[in-house]
Amino acid sequence: MNRSLLNLIIDLLAATCLLAMAATGYVLRFPLPPSTNRTHELWSLSRHEWGAIHSWASLGLLAVLVVHVALHWQWIVTMISRRFPHTKGTAPVRPGRAGVVTVAALLVLVGSWAAVTHLGVREREIPLHALSAPKDEMENWSNTPATTRPVVSNAAEIISVDFGRDVMPVFEASCINCHGPEKQRANFRVDRRDDFFSLRDGKIPVVPDDPDASWLLPIISGELTEMKSAEAHRLTPEDIALIETWILEGADWPVDRVNGSPNP
Repeated sequence: MNRSLLNLIIDLLAATCLLAMAATGYVLRFPLPPSTNRTHELWSLSRHEWGAIHSWASLGLLAVLVVHVALHWQWIVTMISRRFPHTKGTAPVRPGRAGVVTVAALLVLVGSWAAVTHLGVREREIPLHALSAPKDEMENWSNTPATTRPVVSNAAEIISVDFGRDVMPVFEASCINCHGPEKQRANFRVDRRDDFFSLRDGKIPVVPDDPDASWLLPIISGELTEMKSAEAHRLTPEDIALIETWILEGADWPVDRVNGSPNP
């Protein structure tokens, strides 16, 4: 194959991979931001599936760059030699040996990065949302009758709950994308205090000291199966226990956090 044509093909492949990375990165940041995997999709693909495309585009670009360097290796070595000429008495570096050393160094770097990332992964003590819970645990939870859901027993194991430290992070991780400043589905916001303690459709989402009268618990536990997107509102048993304990303790929402985040 003509060398110029080969270089053109490599450049086109690199540009395609780069554009794919930019496009999928935009999708992951704006149309499908974090916490939307359970509730949204774009062209029949979930956020995780778009993330997979982004990853493959990244690997494709890396592979194309490696081929590009291999095709231009002689030129690279020549330019480096001209930039840093050898001093008198020093043997010139052979292109083949320099190439082997460079490839070996890159392999060591990539291998080290892979090892560090895999060894650094840790399992959360409390998952951020239902997607983080073990599959068998979520299946058992789905099959648990509403009258026997293990919220009270879990809540009893929690000594104390702090709104800013424990409760608001749950709302921010699992709910705020659909019930926050940008979107207010059902005209409800989890970062607005009044929405929790005001009468809505004849019911109050949170009644301090009274979990049984709090409409929020049946929603986040999946008991309201007739509700639209009921499964999307289901949280993990740990998160439900935290919120129920918060209600049992009086559902304290500090004045300086009327809108969720601390006021300046």
